[in-house]
Amino acid sequence: MFRSPTKFVVCLLSCVVFLSQSKTACAQDLLPPITLHQAIEQNVLDRPVTVKTAVEYACLNYPNILKSQAQMRASRENVTVQKLNEYLPDSLLQYQEIMASHNKLSQIFYGSPVFPAVAGPGFNNVNMQPIFFSSGGFSLDWAPLDFGLHKARINMARDQYMQAQSQYATTQLDVALAAANAFLDCVVAVEQLKAANENQASFLQFSNIVHAQVNSSLKPGADASLADAQLANSRNDVIRANLAYELAMANLANTLGLGGKSLQIDATGLATTAEPADMQKELPFFEHVPILQTARAALTTAKAQKRVLDKEYFPVFHFLGGVNMRGAGLGVNGRPSGQDVNGLFPLVPNYQVAMIINWNFLDIYRLRAEKKVQMQRIEQQNQDFNLVLQNLKTQDVQSRARVKAALALAENMPVQVKAAYMAASQAEARYKTGLGSVAQVAEANQVLAQSRAQEAIARVGVWRALLAVAAVHGDIKPFLAEADRVQRGL
Repeated sequence: MFRSPTKFVVCLLSCVVFLSQSKTACAQDLLPPITLHQAIEQNVLDRPVTVKTAVEYACLNYPNILKSQAQMRASRENVTVQKLNEYLPDSLLQYQEIMASHNKLSQIFYGSPVFPAVAGPGFNNVNMQPIFFSSGGFSLDWAPLDFGLHKARINMARDQYMQAQSQYATTQLDVALAAANAFLDCVVAVEQLKAANENQASFLQFSNIVHAQVNSSLKPGADASLADAQLANSRNDVIRANLAYELAMANLANTLGLGGKSLQIDATGLATTAEPADMQKELPFFEHVPILQTARAALTTAKAQKRVLDKEYFPVFHFLGGVNMRGAGLGVNGRPSGQDVNGLFPLVPNYQVAMIINWNFLDIYRLRAEKKVQMQRIEQQNQDFNLVLQNLKTQDVQSRARVKAALALAENMPVQVKAAYMAASQAEARYKTGLGSVAQVAEANQVLAQSRAQEAIARVGVWRALLAVAAVHGDIKPFLAEADRVQRGL
């Protein structure tokens, strides 16, 4: 087929190069693209979130919520643990196999693991011959009578569980409020970005008009420069508004427990609908506010600790019982204690039943001092409760004032925007006819831009003020229900 060896070698090399390029292309198709920075995960949730879905997701997934749930479950299980610790007898099952010498000395000393007890008669002389000893048995120590100390400790564990429940409710409300506020921040950022884009379009249109006038030699070139400067400033406003939007979205993702991930929001209705001021017109019942319940639970726990101290001075009655068997290779009166087994196995049985009363009577001085300390802690918790209640009442008055102001601003802002729009239109018309300057048009457009941005803040400000009222009431459900109704267009 190939008459020349050179042609054969060239053809073979071409095939090798073609195959290597094909493998490289296939490998490139299979490998993921190399990026300098990790891409942000898109579309974490299957649809744009509303304020209600955002709050619900945060209350299920935010780390502080999961942490509080774990603490609450641990406190609940601790009640059972405390019951077992208080009423379950102390038990011990033990077996010993010992090989030791048996020399005794008449003396008195305090017991120590270094000096084990030596029972039975001693030798007439020092003898280091090893002897086997063995023993096994069990004992129970039950102290049911303690004049209420067991019950006081169990009740304190229950109060700690109730405190954990109250703290969980407080955490849940805080997480919900943070998510709702972050969502409203995103709505404001969206509206301000829209206003910035509208302002840029207005400045661009005016800049084209000025350039047309300058190119026709009807206006001086300085007007074009000033119009371009205003257009560049409007573009800077768009950049800043876009940055604020991205920061707000990142903060919303963080409040939902999705930090670093991308989200989309559904802001329908929140920036265009003004709610009535009496959406939450009823006066709050502060006893139901989670933060006040947490303060009350802390006060109750402090009182429970005081009751434990009140019960600690009484004596404790211990009922003991057990069975044991012992064996020893040591002989008594010429007869071995452990017949045929030389003490290797316990064969001699015994039992014991006893009642022991323990009373640390000098603890009265320690308990008196600790009670004084605990009374001050109770007073501290009581003042914390009063402070929380006072702050809630103050915040209730302030939040209602914010609602009134927010409604008034939202009602007045359309008038301001309309007036600013008319002023900008008239300034442009005067400029076209030669009766006005470009500086006057730029100033009118700037006022219009500021009015549009303030209008977006004022509309959402009503919802933010209503959210503040919900926070004082300790119940965000009415706010979420109304916001969901508006966003669904009902």
